[in-house]
Amino acid sequence: MAQFQYKVVAPDGSIARGRLEAADRHAAAARLQSQGNVPLTLEPFEPVSGLRALLSQEIGGAQRGGPKLAADLVGRLALLLDAGVALEPALSLLARSEGRAAVKDVAAELLRRLRSGAGLSDAMAASADTFPPLVVAMVRAGEASGALGATLGRLADHLTRAEAVRQSVRSALIYPAVLLATAVGSVLLVLLSVLPQLEPIFAEAGDRLPLMTRMAFAASAGLRQFWWVGLAFAALSFLIGRRLLADPNVCSRRDAIMLRFPVLGLTIRRAEAARFARVLGTLLSGGITLAPSLMLARPVLGNRTIIEAVESIIGAVREGSGLAGPLAQANVFPELAVQMVKIGEATGRLDSILLRLADLLDSEVQRTLDRALALLIPILTIGLGGFVAGIIASVMLAVLGINDLLH
Repeated sequence: MAQFQYKVVAPDGSIARGRLEAADRHAAAARLQSQGNVPLTLEPFEPVSGLRALLSQEIGGAQRGGPKLAADLVGRLALLLDAGVALEPALSLLARSEGRAAVKDVAAELLRRLRSGAGLSDAMAASADTFPPLVVAMVRAGEASGALGATLGRLADHLTRAEAVRQSVRSALIYPAVLLATAVGSVLLVLLSVLPQLEPIFAEAGDRLPLMTRMAFAASAGLRQFWWVGLAFAALSFLIGRRLLADPNVCSRRDAIMLRFPVLGLTIRRAEAARFARVLGTLLSGGITLAPSLMLARPVLGNRTIIEAVESIIGAVREGSGLAGPLAQANVFPELAVQMVKIGEATGRLDSILLRLADLLDSEVQRTLDRALALLIPILTIGLGGFVAGIIASVMLAVLGINDLLH
């Protein structure tokens, strides 16, 4: 008999960890599932020395995967299974196909574990840096229900949509970031290179210089002489900010305040509700019951106020309540989410309704972000352009009045 260490979602929705003895991994997984648990990780238990544990943390802690890698691999695997290719040949094709080296490496590793007797979910659980618990739980549910291909298809759709949202936001922020960097570089060039060369010309003018010109020369001199003060202040601010953001109480207050802003708060609520609904709908459609699905979906939330509300919802569901009532009492998600959950529970199609809700909320969030970025770019252009123009105008005023200043 071998010993295995596990982490599971218990029938009441809580996360449980422990060790058990079984003949092999399959027997251990079957034993956990027979108790109503949803296994997340299941690995052979090996006592580790202190030095080995330290080395494993230092060397093995780097993340080689990421959301995009998981989305790519699951999407390609789902496509092959849907085309009628068996699991092992599908992984073999992915390991030998052209494309991202990371996808091929992970596929080869999954294939090696599969041939050694592990299931696909167990093989993915061993690569926790690439496949999060949500993916492992969904694949395990698909294996248990015999609908692995369909489950992988739904999972691939969720991962692809989530990655598309991340990439669209990242791409939309490129132009404002480039614009801001260019403007800052232009200001520094004028203050550190142009103005110092003009100082000797206006040195004798003194207080007769226009106020704007004196302010520009003072800023240039201050930046050249006390640049280290600015760096020290920036570093100190960074350290203090990082310390404050590590405090859960500060983060909770910040998240609560953000939800009170009229436009920003509604956008955060919609974005959080969209992610939560998509993950929850995907889990429910994969055959996982409501309480464990809520536990698995909770980590996708980022706002602590909403997380605390969802924890109270999970508690109510464990006690036998439906989802719509506690969701309405929490009052953290948009009214549209509450109404559609009520419809889903009444019609018995909660999983599909949640996925539809996620699409609607994602569309609203995307429209809000597009409008905000459409306003941000001209505001940045006008504001930064006006700042640079002000510095140049301060110098031009002195140049145009140079005769009066010299006489």
